[in-house]
Amino acid sequence: MQTRIIGLTLAVAIISAALVLSIVTISYAQKSTNLSKNSIKGALTSIQNDASTLKPNWIVSGVFRMDNANTTSPVFNATFYMIKTSTASHQHTISDFKLNAAPTITNNNSTMYEGTSTVTMKDGPVNDVPTKIILMDESAVSIWLDPSKTKNHFGNTPIYGTQHLICVESPNYCK
Repeated sequence: MQTRIIGLTLAVAIISAALVLSIVTISYAQKSTNLSKNSIKGALTSIQNDASTLKPNWIVSGVFRMDNANTTSPVFNATFYMIKTSTASHQHTISDFKLNAAPTITNNNSTMYEGTSTVTMKDGPVNDVPTKIILMDESAVSIWLDPSKTKNHFGNTPIYGTQHLICVESPNYCK
């Protein structure tokens, strides 16, 4: 009798654990930003190197959003601050992204969008800046802006970020 109760208790425990694991997995999948989604929002958090010294020169912090990600006319917008590692800060926006060709899916589950965009700079907006946006799996983003069109302002590295916004996922931290 005692063996039967232990066996029944163990079976209930295993079924309960499987149910909890399923609920956690479903909840995580619903929160996860997925390349199959049509709208992707995220944070930009990056270090930009000085083009001549190759040393970290700017900290980038901001947000991006891509709508119509699964179409031939995605809409990409970003706004971010660049803070010099010593003192200065200023703001940029990337807008009016126009895709040159169909997005490319890579063998590492990334999607690459190549086109042009408008980038705000100190002397005004710069149009038709060659831009490459890579959505890496379901977690990261890379934004490359042609240095020749932006006078090497963003250094020699892409702007990196995540496909997550903590203020959306945990709004209590952003009140």
